[in-house]
Amino acid sequence: MTETISVLVVDDDFRVAGLHRDIVDACPGYTALEPVRGVRAARAAVRDLRPDLVICDVYLPDGDGIAFVAEIDVDAFVISAASDGATVRRALRAGALDYLIKPFEPARLSERLEAYRRFRTLAGEDRPLDQEAIDKAQRVLHGREGGATSVSRSTTEKLLIELLQDGETSASLIADRAGLSRATAQRHLAALATRGDVDVTLRYGSTGRPEHRYSVRR
Repeated sequence: MTETISVLVVDDDFRVAGLHRDIVDACPGYTALEPVRGVRAARAAVRDLRPDLVICDVYLPDGDGIAFVAEIDVDAFVISAASDGATVRRALRAGALDYLIKPFEPARLSERLEAYRRFRTLAGEDRPLDQEAIDKAQRVLHGREGGATSVSRSTTEKLLIELLQDGETSASLIADRAGLSRATAQRHLAALATRGDVDVTLRYGSTGRPEHRYSVRR
């Protein structure tokens, strides 16, 4: 059975948290838990829901995100607008596997999540590891794997690219046109965005929840 990686997003901005949750949900092999907005709620969610990965902001209304990452026994990414070296180094010392500066393209987080998924496969809890295996797992996690091969588009991805030639659209609309479920269309669109074939933008509606809009990269 394929492992499903559960992710908890911790961010006090509900729009940003929703965006990151949606990126996680669009990645194959992942499921996003309901985001939380502070350290206290994050502690409760980690205790009760036992996520595999935490994506945490630094500045939270009731505490420090990096200190929270240091206290939990869970893999974590730190995502923050803070770009100073001291903060980045503190996050890595606290045990963060990665650090992303906000704002960033959705594809960047998708790439990190795909690398983390492969890292977990290579460094599974029940697998004995030699030094070569550890080195390879670290190269995969940090994107230093050499000899990358090109990825051919699937028939579904070719169809989506063709439909996107008509202009920017949402996952729901293109799913209807392609005869796919929204989840399937979004998964393929996320893969295309990760490879740089598709651009992703956000459009905020009246509900306050952002909608992803997809277009072919020119």
